[in-house]
Amino acid sequence: MEEDERTPQRKTRTFEHVLEDLSENFLERKVLERGHVLQRPRRDYGVDVTMFHYAESGEIENGEIRFQLKASKSLKLIKNGEFISMPIATGDLHYWSLEFYPFILVLYEETTNCAYWLHIQPYVNKVPDCLDPDKKTFNVHVPVANKLTVSSIDKFRRLSMTIVDKLRNQGGFPDVK
Repeated sequence: MEEDERTPQRKTRTFEHVLEDLSENFLERKVLERGHVLQRPRRDYGVDVTMFHYAESGEIENGEIRFQLKASKSLKLIKNGEFISMPIATGDLHYWSLEFYPFILVLYEETTNCAYWLHIQPYVNKVPDCLDPDKKTFNVHVPVANKLTVSSIDKFRRLSMTIVDKLRNQGGFPDVK
């Protein structure tokens, strides 16, 4: 059946939408391989997904890791290919830096089906200029050595558990021992 020229335009699935889903799928697979889960918030206000983690016994653990995903057909390498440069809104960097649990920026590259990560809180501490209120964006530099693997997921879980331990030791968390 031929479409009438007067038919209203339907919503379309763009290549950017496909890239976003591929990046989430890439991360979720690594998370699932470690026995943890990702949840997407109902509304996206700067957090794409949150990882909840579990002990080897399968019991849920206190703590979480939040992620922002950025995807591209190909990522921009700089500094002799040692870093990836990605413009990020300074307001987002500010918000993420104040998160209680680890906040991880993930950059996904479709052509290589690889992703790279950056722990935002220590990055902002090292590069405070990234929060310059006079700039709308800041080019964040993610080391290519930070390739997202299942070992990365283990590292993120340990970061979260370290925060939980600190809270317990300071009396800010109920003792469940």
